Amino acid sequence: MPTLTIRERGKTAAGFDAAVSINNQTEYDITISNPFDAKQEQELEFYFEKWITFPFDQKVKAQRAAASIETYGHELFEQVFSNHKAYSAYERACQQGLSNLQIEILGESPEFQSLHWEALKDPDQPRAFAVDCVVTRKRLAEKDMADVLQPSATINLLVVTARPDEESDVGYRTISRPLIEAIQQAQLRVNVELLRPGSYQALSEHLEDKEGYYHIVHFDVHGGLMTYDQFQAGGEQDRYTYQTRYGRPNMQPYDGVKAFLFLEGETKGQADPVEAGELAELLINKGIPVCILNACQSGKQVRAGSPTIPLEEEGESEETSAVETSLGSRLMTAGVQMVVAMGYSVTVSAAALMMEKLYGQLFAQKGIPEAIRLGRKELYNRKNRRVYFNQIVELEDWLLPVVYANREVDLKLRDMEPRERAEYLMQRRQRYRFEQPTYGFIGRDLEILKIEKALLQHNIVLLRGMGGTGKTTLLNYLREWWQTTGFVDEIFYFGYDEMAHTLQQILRVVGKGLYPDQYDFAGFEAMPLEAQMEDVAERLRANSYGLVLDNLESVTGQALAIQNTLPEAERNQIKEFLGLLRGGKTKVLLGSRSGEEWLVPAFTKDGKTNVYALTGLDPESRSVLAEKVLTAQVKDPKKIAALRVDAGFKRLMKLLAGYPLAMEVVLGNLARQTPEEVLAGLQAADVDLNVGGEERTNNILKCVEYSHSSLSPEAQKLLVCLAPFNGFIWQSLIGEYAKELKKLAPFQDYDFDQFDDAIQEAVNWG
Repeated sequence: MPTLTIRERGKTAAGFDAAVSINNQTEYDITISNPFDAKQEQELEFYFEKWITFPFDQKVKAQRAAASIETYGHELFEQVFSNHKAYSAYERACQQGLSNLQIEILGESPEFQSLHWEALKDPDQPRAFAVDCVVTRKRLAEKDMADVLQPSATINLLVVTARPDEESDVGYRTISRPLIEAIQQAQLRVNVELLRPGSYQALSEHLEDKEGYYHIVHFDVHGGLMTYDQFQAGGEQDRYTYQTRYGRPNMQPYDGVKAFLFLEGETKGQADPVEAGELAELLINKGIPVCILNACQSGKQVRAGSPTIPLEEEGESEETSAVETSLGSRLMTAGVQMVVAMGYSVTVSAAALMMEKLYGQLFAQKGIPEAIRLGRKELYNRKNRRVYFNQIVELEDWLLPVVYANREVDLKLRDMEPRERAEYLMQRRQRYRFEQPTYGFIGRDLEILKIEKALLQHNIVLLRGMGGTGKTTLLNYLREWWQTTGFVDEIFYFGYDEMAHTLQQILRVVGKGLYPDQYDFAGFEAMPLEAQMEDVAERLRANSYGLVLDNLESVTGQALAIQNTLPEAERNQIKEFLGLLRGGKTKVLLGSRSGEEWLVPAFTKDGKTNVYALTGLDPESRSVLAEKVLTAQVKDPKKIAALRVDAGFKRLMKLLAGYPLAMEVVLGNLARQTPEEVLAGLQAADVDLNVGGEERTNNILKCVEYSHSSLSPEAQKLLVCLAPFNGFIWQSLIGEYAKELKKLAPFQDYDFDQFDDAIQEAVNWG
């Protein structure tokens, strides 16, 4: 298999002296310079970073940037093969087909590595080399590391997510959820764990416990280059961890810039900059062969001679360009075996598509560079990406993945033994499986991160949210998410909208989970209630389980709640039990519309209540949900396009404030009414979702009442017959239910033959 090597020799005023060779034979002298000027680089950055956030505008500029990638590749090709003898050697190497050609980029300087080598394209070929050939970046001098990986039947992946600024972060969307969903859908044998919290200390301690276990660490964090002055200024402003850097000495003054990943600091708004060499040392010492870096929008990185931009700044300069590959090359230089970086921010849909292909090919015994190439080819062949506002656009993001290698990596994957496979499948089957809502589970990335942070500070959290916020949906999603990502081993859920769970009933369910052997469980049940409580509490405190008590407003009979109340004596037993769990390893989530004053001691630590207030969806997620509702209910693409730019629709979206239930029941009305008509109806009902307390729940109910009032009188009359039910009713049984109602005098004039039509009408109106 022929190898084309492009080797950096040194810098020049205009670029680089370099050499090109085939199979390390005759070297041909060439000179390389960046085919783009600063303005063109900035336009490419706009295409990948900015345009996708509002894809309705500046389409011509975006199309020009997309087309420029091919121009860049052609110009780079002309520079590499300007020597006609080098071109002849290239032609001979291609006689076996491009799929057999490997391309290596050898260079020490970040500037040489920051060129878009993946765009390199022969004008006589239909695609860039990187789509059909393995393209790998290497150092001139390879570094080696001890091989401590153990043979494994699964790929073991650790995902590190850090968003120090939380909701103030310009790019708080995380890649972890779509990444894991893609792996699950493809049924790949990948064990995924999320590091919680995303701090250097947590990473160091976690890898200490699992040395030689992980094949890949995937960093979904911000990164950047900083001068020492910027680092020092951030520390003095308490923006960065400065003096007390866990496991690392204080940063000494240095010249030029250094590359950093920004992990979680001790408080909100504080990042812990981990220098590339420090990170590489940790990964090397713990036997991690592969590191994947996700690019980020706020971590601007620069070429030599350009002004550096600190993490918190979003402004642009004519000289800046986002080059995360510089960070990747620094990790390679420090000795990490293989680094996969992204030239710019990668969309969630692209990352999911590529990672599914990557892990699937690794199981097919493909090397990582070849697996990345096949993932890149998948991006090239399927260019549609879901971006902001749930829009689908074509992106040339096959360019973004960049592979740096010190040497080949052997993941030591082996086949599963039959018994081992059976245990693996049973473990997967026993996990809770989340049932997707009508429009899917949308958003809540930041909320999940913040709830997890709160649980790590104190293991009992009250999740408070008014009716219609999606609180129960989120809690049920977390049941599956936490088991899948290793946050808890098993999770126990009790919803008080279903029944009034007493402590005895809770202990019986949990006890069955803790004592799977029937004889052990029988012994447990034979104990007095107080002994059972102590036994369960002891086991939960010592192990990482999850416990969810949801819809607790029903326990005390709050207004508008389902009245599954408990007497004070029963409540006190539950309160005592939760008190025994305080400070243990089991994570406890209490879901309620109210403040649950009777349980305050359980979710209070050091005088501070551990409460997370759930509100509406963030703006991006609101737009995604709105698009899904409109697609399902309005259907007409032209009408939907007109609604997006309608001033009344924008006011309606602002009024609904991102509350999922309100959005789902109100936006469906736009199939038959204008936004102004819907607004008038809601305003007549005095709906305001920006108020607090129980009034917000009342206003969400007004949204439901508004949609109900739009139904025909016949449908309204029939639907009232469903009032005795809460939760759900099987539609196939409604006919039998109607027969029973027909026997009663008040229902003699009801046309129950139209029941199904009435239900469909309600669905059509949202």
